[in-house]
Amino acid sequence: MIVALLLGAAVGCSSKEGAPVTLMKATPTRPALDATVPDRIETATFALGCFWCPDAKFGVIPGVVHTRVGYTGGTLPNPTYRILGDHTEAVQVDFDPSKLTFEQLIDRVWKSHNPCGVRGKRQYMSAIFYATEEQRKIVEAGRDRVEAEQGKPVKTAILPLGTFHVAEDYHQKYELRCQGELIKEFTALYPDARDFMNSTAAARINGYLAGQGSPEQLNAEIDLLGLTEEGKQRLRIYVR
Repeated sequence: MIVALLLGAAVGCSSKEGAPVTLMKATPTRPALDATVPDRIETATFALGCFWCPDAKFGVIPGVVHTRVGYTGGTLPNPTYRILGDHTEAVQVDFDPSKLTFEQLIDRVWKSHNPCGVRGKRQYMSAIFYATEEQRKIVEAGRDRVEAEQGKPVKTAILPLGTFHVAEDYHQKYELRCQGELIKEFTALYPDARDFMNSTAAARINGYLAGQGSPEQLNAEIDLLGLTEEGKQRLRIYVR
């Protein structure tokens, strides 16, 4: 598996919305963090260059339920990492609006990159995709605020969301997939790649492995992540 990941990385850091994601119920052997599903879930979609990094950065945020990386914004019917066409690498974040609002999440997006810098080529460009008129208004209000604060125009694209094509399995939760012993634990819990992608615990661990989150947050939820004691010790190394 690691060999396959490295081969993917060698050619560049990459990666539907269609029907809603099927939410799973945790079994007794699965992480406690995955045991409950919020009554309501909303989704934000954005691009900040290579999609591995925002997948990790936003997956660790309290209130985030699922993350997935994929391709959107283009016209190719079935894009893949090898044949991307005019699509952009993007991430979708499902969140619990009772704990984290769309406005709060998008505010983090603006602060997670230089919105007034170079937008980048199509595959790695910075963009925020809105799914509703309400989302569009919130994103545009944020753009206006950034422009007023920085005194120059925002170059991050604001675009309507079309079809979101979920990327190949090996791109999902990339930081976790690169950790041999920890990914063994999670593939034992979630042999189905789609269940693994939709695990809140996997999203959190993926973020912690990227150095995101705080020691206090990790301490508060480490027993909810479904890891063995050895796995917990491995994870603690990454959060200081």
